[in-house]
Amino acid sequence: ASRNAFAAVALLVAFACVAEAASVVDHHTVKMHTAFLKAVVDDDFSHWTVAFERADRDGDGQITVGEVGSVFSEHYNHYHEDKPRGEATEAHFVQDAADFTDMVAQLGWGKDTVMTEEQFMEQMHDYVALKKKERGDLYKIAGNIF
Repeated sequence: ASRNAFAAVALLVAFACVAEAASVVDHHTVKMHTAFLKAVVDDDFSHWTVAFERADRDGDGQITVGEVGSVFSEHYNHYHEDKPRGEATEAHFVQDAADFTDMVAQLGWGKDTVMTEEQFMEQMHDYVALKKKERGDLYKIAGNIF
């Protein structure tokens, strides 16, 4: 009986840890990051290309660092067919955009720095890898849910 009680407590602690980690990471963020990790495995970033092109309002093949939130929301709306919480807006990705901006600031890039899709994708690989390292198994667990 004590073994079962210990297992139950261990399971509750594990769920509490996952719930705590998930509570500080927005649903939209988790779906974006797990979609990117799936794209890495599948070697298919076509949906990111579509999102970048939609965010590139003037069609010149470039966006500014300050416009990454638009890429994130465009990706969410294009890639995720099931949107129980409705369409995403840039407001859903404010923290991601700020974190991405902080990361590329280490390269000397500011919000007005212009980047191509290729440069954006290079930085996305680094950004998602950084967040995956910070968040541990959250994305692995979320990948099974989303």
